[in-house]
Formats: sequence, C-alpha cells, structure tokens
Amino acid sequence: MTENVTYRVAVCDDETVFRKQLMKILREYDGNLCIREYENGEQLLQSGEAFELVFLDIEMPGSDGMVTATKLRERNAKIQIVFLTSHVEYVFEAFKVRAFRFLKKPVTSEEVSEALAQFFVEQREEEKIVLFQKGKTVEIPITQVVYLEAFGDGTYIYDKNGQVYSSTLQLREWEEKLGGKGFFRIHKSYMVSLLYVKRRENEQIELKELDVTLKISRRNVGKFAEAYLEYIDKNAKTVWGGKTDAV
Repeated sequence: MTENVTYRVAVCDDETVFRKQLMKILREYDGNLCIREYENGEQLLQSGEAFELVFLDIEMPGSDGMVTATKLRERNAKIQIVFLTSHVEYVFEAFKVRAFRFLKKPVTSEEVSEALAQFFVEQREEEKIVLFQKGKTVEIPITQVVYLEAFGDGTYIYDKNGQVYSSTLQLREWEEKLGGKGFFRIHKSYMVSLLYVKRRENEQIELKELDVTLKISRRNVGKFAEAYLEYIDKNAKTVWGGKTDAV
C-alpha cells in the first residue's frame, strides 16, 4: 500500500468490460490511487493530464499502444507504462519505449498487484543529486540527468531540460556514485544515462532530449553494448501467468 500517497494512474483500453475490471482491481489494491479511464490513445493524449503510471492496451483502433506510448514518453521520460496485450510478439517492439511491465490478457488480480507493488517501490527509491549553485541548494532527480562531462577538476551535469550544473567532483567520483544506477562512462570525458540513449552508430552515441551526439572510446564500445543490453533486460519486464521474467 502507498500510505496515503496519491499517484495518478490512467487505464487506456477499448474493451469496456476489461477496462472496468482492471480499474476495480486497482481501487481494491489501493483506494488512494487517482484513476482515469480512456477508450483509446487519442483520448489519453488529448486529455493533457500527467500520470505516473499508465496501463495501456497495445491493440487499439487509431493511435495504437506503441504510438501512444512513444508520445507519452516524449512528454514525460519518467512515466511508467504497463502494456496490456494478448500477443507475445509485441513484447520485443516495446523495448523502444522502455515498458515497465507487460500483462497478458486476461489479467489477474495477483499480476496487477505485483506490478503495482514494484511501481511503488521504484517511486520511493527515486534519488536526487544535491548541488550547491550560486548560493542555493539545487536538487536534480537522477532520472532527469542526461549526461555528465568532465572539465578541469570538476564536472558539468546536463539535465533533460537543457540546464547545466557544475560540480567540484571529478567524473571518476560520479562514476562511483552513479555507475550502478543506469549510467555508463563511455569516454574519459563523458558519462551518459542509459535512459536517454537514442542510438549508437560505430563509436558515437546519440542522446534524446538534448539532441546531443557523444564519442565512445574504442575500448568501451563493447562494454557499452553489454551494459545497455543489461539495462534493457532489467527495465523491460514481462509478466506471464503470475511469473515475472526479464525480457
């Protein structure tokens, strides 16, 4: 349970009976959830509401789940998306939008509860970087940090909003602090958040949000590929028949 913390949850599915059943399960698990329902992706996107968690049907007329999820991610990189589907093959397509979970229809109360429990855990565990900038204390959620760049004896920190912060810590010190939290040092001068990796081509990485391309040192190309696959493995989870397996 969430101890009176209110999270905003959307349920988007074109099957009315299924949608109502899922909402009932969610309310029974935690009455503090603020739940909104939508019949299709267009309704969800046009609502303009901000959600922490979305249960999203993949197969819908019009804007299907994949298209809708992509647009939701563009608006909010932190949103957690649970895909609802009857077909296993869609699991691999959803790597592109970093799905939080997959639930195969028809879902059970146990499967939904397990997904919610993990969502609550991850919400509580969100960490922040605290810096002292121009006489003020600044908190930056780690999930908003796109990359870090070494300069002199310190580091520049770039967030998804285009803000740049300076730190007296060296990049090797940030590597120790963030190395196990979805960050990877690609070069002596750069460490990137795997959350914002858009694509890699040869020895370059393109990052989302800031439209930045950075160089990977030749010796780190293979290590980066392994680290990124491991990150995908841990962050795209599949739930079939009550059992959770990493994809």
